[in-house]
Amino acid sequence: MQVILLACYGFIVGLLLADRAWRGAGSSALLIPYGWLLIQGSRPLSYWFGGGGGGEAHPVNTIWYALILFASLAILAKRQLMWSAVVAQNKALFAIYFYLFLSVFWSEDPIDSLKRIIKDFEAILVALVLLSEKDPAASLRMVFVRVAYILFPLSFVFIKYFPNIGRNATRAGENMFTGVTTQKNSLGLMVFVLVLVIVWDLIQTADSEHRSGKRLQILIRVGMLGMGLWLLKTCDSQTSFLCLFLGGVLIWVCGRLAKMKNGRRLLVVSLIGVTLMIVGDKYLGLSSALLDTMGRDSTLTGRTDIWKAVLAQPIDVVFGNGYWVFWYSDKGTAVIEELLLINSAHNGYLETYLDGGILGILLLVVLLLTMGTRTIGRLFNGHALGVLGVTFWLVAIPYNWSESSFFRMDILWFSLLLLTIEAAFPTKAGSAANIQSSSVILKYEYARG
Repeated sequence: MQVILLACYGFIVGLLLADRAWRGAGSSALLIPYGWLLIQGSRPLSYWFGGGGGGEAHPVNTIWYALILFASLAILAKRQLMWSAVVAQNKALFAIYFYLFLSVFWSEDPIDSLKRIIKDFEAILVALVLLSEKDPAASLRMVFVRVAYILFPLSFVFIKYFPNIGRNATRAGENMFTGVTTQKNSLGLMVFVLVLVIVWDLIQTADSEHRSGKRLQILIRVGMLGMGLWLLKTCDSQTSFLCLFLGGVLIWVCGRLAKMKNGRRLLVVSLIGVTLMIVGDKYLGLSSALLDTMGRDSTLTGRTDIWKAVLAQPIDVVFGNGYWVFWYSDKGTAVIEELLLINSAHNGYLETYLDGGILGILLLVVLLLTMGTRTIGRLFNGHALGVLGVTFWLVAIPYNWSESSFFRMDILWFSLLLLTIEAAFPTKAGSAANIQSSSVILKYEYARG
């Protein structure tokens, strides 16, 4: 078995070296998003060091998040990120984070709420580090693809040959395939997010100028797509599979809409039509038919029971319970005991309600609308990441109906932030008056090649 693991390490090193020969090394600052994605896409750092999770309070995990925080702040300071401009350009995002920070004051466990909101806010800092690169679009593709080159082969080997690591038992005692993660839905989330970026990278690679090694790079990407699809099928995460299918269709559709004269109008009309269908689904019953086709029942594999049990608890309707504290309180414990070890609402909107009440939901709606308006504008303005931005925005909305991702330090939330934030920094060191946003830079890079 150790020979297989060593072969896997060698395979990963070969992939990384081939990618480095194709793209270049990238800046040393990219080690921060590399590390962030590797850990958020797998297991806590303490697991890989000591063989056990240890919880978020484990000293290794605490040190890790502290290093990410201070390293990100140091790099952003060195690159003279214009914080006032960043806040001004991302009002909705900073407003909801400020509100969640305020929720610490009415949280049942204010210290833990404060620590968790600081950790989640680090996702913004890491995203800004990547966006402050000379070519953010190329850096994003580089980081996500190389992370996939590490996590996909390891997940495959762990599932096939190291069941004590790559598999777990469900509540019914059945095999649950987890790979480098701790739960099958976590594996599905990691795979579908990385596969979407690999698809986009494959398109960009195929459309790039012909040079030595291009065919090999395309074959490697196709191989990674095949491995990702195998992992997704093996872990049987239907939400992630559906979102991957939706994301793939959106990449294809958005790429064509961006070239159409009336593409923006067609996209907006389509979104309005889909919204009306969702609102009227109570009478049409389309979702039930879709669930039947996927082999799932109308309870979304018991999720509706979870929602009922959660909402039966006494929750402050206006302000909520405080950030990410419900599941560690007596109310959350009551739900966990009733539903046997469930510690998530499996609904990002409901989790936001638990954290911040109706006010939190209203701020989330404003944030999502702002993100949507920005990504659609980028799509039709030639932004290098316009297609990916619209894709991840539209995928995150249904994903959070049956899973929790908003403000939860996972790879989808990080990707959504990365693709919707505006970053502002001087074009020349020391020139505070001469500011460019990431949107302008990325549009230039896209037009250039």
